[in-house]
Amino acid sequence: MSGQLLAFVGACLAVIIVPGPDLALLLRNAALAGRPAAIATATGIMTGNTILAAAAVAGLTALLQASGPLYNTIRLAGAAYLIYLGVRALIGLTRKAPARGAEEAPDRPNLPGRHAFRQGLLSNLLNPKVAAFYLALFPQFTLPGMPTLAQHTLLASLFCLLSLTWYVLLIAVLGQVQTWLQRRKVQRTITGASAAALITLGAGLAIQN
Repeated sequence: MSGQLLAFVGACLAVIIVPGPDLALLLRNAALAGRPAAIATATGIMTGNTILAAAAVAGLTALLQASGPLYNTIRLAGAAYLIYLGVRALIGLTRKAPARGAEEAPDRPNLPGRHAFRQGLLSNLLNPKVAAFYLALFPQFTLPGMPTLAQHTLLASLFCLLSLTWYVLLIAVLGQVQTWLQRRKVQRTITGASAAALITLGAGLAIQN
């Protein structure tokens, strides 16, 4: 059992750390509105992870993947949402800012915590790849002596715990470089790169077969 758990942890870390829509959105909101927005975004992402993990344990993700039209509808909705967030961020970059020193931070847009939370939640829930991850990964690991439901519950809880640890560490690092993040050039660079990543990921999700 210990070998299976270690293999599962390794697979989870590979999935969690590889950059994707959630990370791009988190960095974009951190650059736009600081650490509080990053925390709210991460909370939304983790809420989405928890919902999808519970759905996987209950077998709902299997029904989602088996239903082609429903799966494609969620996929296209998720793609459109990612592209919308990316385009919106790029539009914000084109607005003329008041003259300031190169190292001064621009005025931060108003991004209430509830909006950042909602963005993180929708980004996660509308990405069918996350549901497919649960569906594809869980059957690959078997814990001897445990019923299937107990196995999936344990694995889902472990994945959520690892994800939570990753986001706590990431936000802690962002907090340490907050002064650097407040520089105008840094904010614009991170916002632009994150926006481009969101648009690219959304386009890729839209055209995938």
